Amino acid sequence: MWISSAVTPLLWKNSIRIASCVLLFWSATVTGQESRSGPAASDAVEPEALKVVNESEWAHTVTPTIQDVPCTYRNPAFPGLYPEDKAAGSDARAPVAPSRVVKPDGSEYLIRFQSAKPVQTAIQQLLALGEQWSFYGPERRVSETDGPTDLANLLYNVADMITIAVILKHPGPDSTSLFDYGYADNGRIFPSGSFRVWPCAGLRTSNGQVFARVVPDAFGRDGKFRALQLSFPRLIDGKPLISNVREKVEFRLVVNQRVFETSFFINASDVLDGSEKSLYLPSAFTDSKEIARQ
Repeated sequence: MWISSAVTPLLWKNSIRIASCVLLFWSATVTGQESRSGPAASDAVEPEALKVVNESEWAHTVTPTIQDVPCTYRNPAFPGLYPEDKAAGSDARAPVAPSRVVKPDGSEYLIRFQSAKPVQTAIQQLLALGEQWSFYGPERRVSETDGPTDLANLLYNVADMITIAVILKHPGPDSTSLFDYGYADNGRIFPSGSFRVWPCAGLRTSNGQVFARVVPDAFGRDGKFRALQLSFPRLIDGKPLISNVREKVEFRLVVNQRVFETSFFINASDVLDGSEKSLYLPSAFTDSKEIARQ
């Protein structure tokens, strides 16, 4: 059907009106969806981020067990963990641990793989949600002048290492915890004379094992320690300690015959590689009951 030129302007005007109405309706609909999806998106992010940092494949709750003999340089957390040619001399120089009967204390801890990218992302998400999660900070900026970890020259860059946090969740029934027997001066001085840190904190994978080299500070609000952060070499003989998909990573810490241990299954691609510009090492945790209420 042909349409005369006289009718065309009228149809064009009507088309504009119809299109304008459709555009206004679509815009209102999209705006309404955005206003509704904003809080909903935040509501979804919060519990998922909390789960990642508190109860996930990167964050495990443990209760320490007891081993029969003390951990020393010659009897480290894993057999052969500490160099044998240095072990005897190091033990000779270390304070003599008092002889005592050690019993389970019923305390509970969160062991978190801090150097996992999903953990770092979750912490950033929580901090972005508001002041109520600020205790998962602060951000630690990585200087461009910081070089990679150099074990031979005793140069350590925590951003280029694997950091594991042992965080107190609940002391034992008599209020005893790692921060009593592993520390001195009522939990204010680290470590206690009987706690040999380096041989008694280890990571082990199919590629080898490494002992802790750095202990980043993490104080509670009252000046006492509430978390023990342990940083380990990321490389072993120049190669990644974690190099596979779902690599089994065994963590073992022995403090005055109490054994804190767990196994993570970590993807090599999820491990920080030292190229990051910032790092978060929170000593905070959120109880699973609070997570369930989110």
